[in-house]
Amino acid sequence: MTAPASPTRVARAPSAAALGVVIAIALLAATHAQQPAATANAAANAPSADPALEARVKALSAELRCLVCQNQTVADSDAPVAADLRAQVRTQLAAGKSEDEVKQYMTDRFGDFVLYRPPLKAGTLLLWFGPPLALIVAGLMLLRRLRRANDAPAVAALSDAERARARALLGEDDDGDRATHDERSRA
Repeated sequence: MTAPASPTRVARAPSAAALGVVIAIALLAATHAQQPAATANAAANAPSADPALEARVKALSAELRCLVCQNQTVADSDAPVAADLRAQVRTQLAAGKSEDEVKQYMTDRFGDFVLYRPPLKAGTLLLWFGPPLALIVAGLMLLRRLRRANDAPAVAALSDAERARARALLGEDDDGDRATHDERSRA
């Protein structure tokens, strides 16, 4: 025979208050861990005291596409990635690089897509000529369809004999009313 199991304590679920305290501590720790990075990022994105440098940063940022928004320039976007790109532009220009060198750095890193006006070369031909070609093809297809609709032969009218045969097949009398089964069998 086996000995009866000893009574054990039943585990209780943590109370809502204890769970709330744990979540609050976790959120506080996460917020505190991100503050140094946010402070460093804000310092990098802060405009410099040199107005000429800021004018160059703004002009060059207006030529770069935001990688997140895609329909805005880096200068116009509020996305964090755009802020990082502006900071990178500012850092490189402050280091003495030219606008072309900064653009080359960005295209080496992100491809021609980062340029708001990509260069005309073999890799971007579809980008430059795709939309106009699509409009031309759509216009030609519409024109072809309209011409075919106008060139379609007119529907020939039925002769009296064909019309009488159709009425007989459909079971209609001469007035165009349908005859009932009994009326057809009497006829």
